[in-house]
Amino acid sequence: EAWQGLAHFCEHMLFLGTASYPDEGDFESYIASNGGSNNAYTDSEETVYFFDVGAGALPGALARFSDFFAAPLFTESATAREVAAIESEHSKNIRSDGWR
Repeated sequence: EAWQGLAHFCEHMLFLGTASYPDEGDFESYIASNGGSNNAYTDSEETVYFFDVGAGALPGALARFSDFFAAPLFTESATAREVAAIESEHSKNIRSDGWR
């Protein structure tokens, strides 16, 4: 119980800057500017990340995506903001049988 929400928190934080790509919106911006989309979700047993992008932009997308796991920043400012976002999502979802 002490670690509830940690996977969901990490899911959010990985999108918010890495050592090689420190700008918080870099991944989303790169994907969108190359005609793609992305998302992620955490359920009770796994976290899933997915994206699509044009073939020519795949190397850059994979470089950014892999850095999520190799060198995430977890900045102090993003941490405080995302803890609040996770708490808000949890409060909204706890009332739904499908999310409990």
